[in-house]
Amino acid sequence: MATDRDLALRYLGDCLYGAILGQAGAVRPSDLVRSLPRGMRLSVALIRQLLGEDPRFEEVGGRFEIANRRAVKTRPFGGAVAALLEAYERPMPIPLMVTALARIRGGSPGSFGDLLDKYEASRDDVRYVAEQAVHSDWFLSLVGEDEQQLLFFNSLDGDEDLEQMRQECEKRELRKRDPGLTAVNILGELDRPIGPRQLAFLTWLHHPQIFDPVEFVEQALERDDVIAACGMWFGEGMIEALHGQLQEASDEVAGETEESVRVDLAEILAQEPPSTPFKLDPEARATIVSVVSGAQVPMGIDELIVDVLEIAPDNKRFTSAAHALEGVLSDDEGLIQLSPGRYLSRQAIPDWVHDVPEPLMPTVTMADEDVLIELDALPDELRTQVLDPVYEDVAAGVSIEPDDELASEESVDYPLLHHHYVMGTMAIRAIDRRFFSSEPPLSLVVVRYAESEAYPVWLNADIGLLFGFSRWYQRHLPPSGAVFRIARGDAAESYVLEYDGATEEELAPDEERMALLERKRERVSHRPISIRDLMVELLDERDEGLSLNALWAEMNAVRRTSRWQLASLLAYDACFSESDGRWTADRAMTGEPGDAALAEAVIRPADGAR
Repeated sequence: MATDRDLALRYLGDCLYGAILGQAGAVRPSDLVRSLPRGMRLSVALIRQLLGEDPRFEEVGGRFEIANRRAVKTRPFGGAVAALLEAYERPMPIPLMVTALARIRGGSPGSFGDLLDKYEASRDDVRYVAEQAVHSDWFLSLVGEDEQQLLFFNSLDGDEDLEQMRQECEKRELRKRDPGLTAVNILGELDRPIGPRQLAFLTWLHHPQIFDPVEFVEQALERDDVIAACGMWFGEGMIEALHGQLQEASDEVAGETEESVRVDLAEILAQEPPSTPFKLDPEARATIVSVVSGAQVPMGIDELIVDVLEIAPDNKRFTSAAHALEGVLSDDEGLIQLSPGRYLSRQAIPDWVHDVPEPLMPTVTMADEDVLIELDALPDELRTQVLDPVYEDVAAGVSIEPDDELASEESVDYPLLHHHYVMGTMAIRAIDRRFFSSEPPLSLVVVRYAESEAYPVWLNADIGLLFGFSRWYQRHLPPSGAVFRIARGDAAESYVLEYDGATEEELAPDEERMALLERKRERVSHRPISIRDLMVELLDERDEGLSLNALWAEMNAVRRTSRWQLASLLAYDACFSESDGRWTADRAMTGEPGDAALAEAVIRPADGAR
C-alpha cells in the first residue's frame, strides 16, 4: 500500500487529540512527544507543526488545547460525547472519556462515570465494548431478511468500494477459525484501511452463522494486530507504514536525517555527578514525572532529556541533566526502575500479565470417560513423554525438574504450539529459567527480530509466561510447530529472536489439516464433546495413526489439552492402541471398560485433581 502522507498526519492528529484529553489543561508540544503509541518517536517540531495546522487544536498562550472544548462544555451530555468521539475518530477508552468530560465540563470523574453509564444503558448510539465507548457507526446491524436488505439498512447498498473489496476477497481463501482472525486476514490481503461496517460485512460473509456485531468489535479492539484509527480499521502493516511516513516527516521538519548520537546511560550514571548540578525548574520536573507516569512503555532518561528538555546528547549539559533526572525518578514511588536510567510507571503494568489466560488452561470436562491417571501409575514410556522438559507447558499439572544438559544461559530453543500462537505467549519451562534468571519476576523486555522489528514483551516468571508475541508469530511463523530461538541481546533487558523456517514435523499439521482443525475448534466451542471422544475423532481421521506429540499438537489446535490428560486416556481406555510409537483409535471399542490394572489410579474430574 502506498501510504498517503495526509492520512499519516491525520492518524497522528488522532493520537495527539487523545493525549491532550488525558492532560489537565493546555499542553506544550514537548509534553506530548512520549504520549504516542508503541513508543513511536517523533520530533517536537513535527508535533508543534501539526498542532498548529490541524483544525482539531487551538493554541492558547504557546500551548495547545482541543478546539471543540466549547462544544463539549456547552452541548447536552449526548452531544458532548458525540463531539469527543467524532474528533477522536475511533472508540475511546472509558476512563479517558470520563476524565475529559470531568475536566472540560467541570465536576468529579466519578459523577461523570455514572452519567456515562446511564447514558450508555439508555441510548443506542454509544455502547461499551472492551472497556471502550464505541459509537454505533462501528457496528454492523444484522437487520433485514436477506443480504440486500442488510446492505440497505447499513447504508452499504451501492457501495462500489465495498463491492470491489468483496470481489477481491472471493478470489482468496480468507476464512479463519473466528471472525477476528478472518478480519486480520482481510486487512492483510487487501492491504488498505477499511471502514468499520465494510469490514464487518466482509467478515460476516465468511461467518454468517456465528457472526455477532458486538463480539466482532470486541475481538478487534482486544487484538494488537488490528487498530482503529481515522474512522477505519487498519492492519498492523498499514500502521507501521504510517509510522514510517511520520518518521520521514519528523526528520524533514527537524532537519535530522542521521541517527541521533547514542549514549550509554549506565556509564553516564556510574560517573560522579558534575560539580555544577543541573537546575531543573519545577515545571520541567512536573512535566517529566507526568510523561513517565502516563507512558505505557519504559522511558529512558536520555529520551526525556532530548524530547522534553530539548538538550542533545552531545551538549555539555547532558550528563548533569541525566544525574538530575535520575534523582527525581528514582525517588518516585509510582515508578519502577528496569535498568539504569530506564523507568516504567507501575500503572502501566496491565492486569492480564498477572494470570494465566483462560485459553491456556487445559480443558476440564465432567464427562465420566475423561479420567486422569495418577502420574506414577502411567506406563513408563508415556510417563517419560509427559515429563519431557522440552514440551513443558503452563498449567499442565505436573512438576518438571530442570535438565542441566538442556538448560543454557545463552539461548532458548522453543517449539511453538497453536494455543500459544493464538494468545501470543510463550511458556517459560524449567530448562529456560537459567536463561531468564537475570530478569525481575515481573518485567518488560524488548525482543528484536531482524534489523527493523522490536516487540515489547512482558515476562512473568512467577506464572511462567511471556506475553506479547502475537504480531511476530502471525507475521513470520506457521500456526503450529515452528521452532525458534531467543538469544541475549547487546543491552540489558534486550533479546533477539531467530527463526530460519525450522519446524518440528510432529507438531506442525499441514495447511489443509490446520484449516480443518480450526473449523473443528469453532464447532466444539459451541457443542460439548468429551476429550476422549475428540481424541477418537482426530485419530479416526488418520489411518496411519499419530504419535503422542502429533496428537497433542492437533488437540491443542482444537481444544487446550495437557500431555498428562492425553497420556492418561491413551493408557486407560480400551479404544486406543499403539504400534511403533503411533496411536490409533477403534470407535467400536469406546464402550469397553478401561484398564483394570489402572482402575485404582483413576482421578475423576469431580475430584478436582487437575
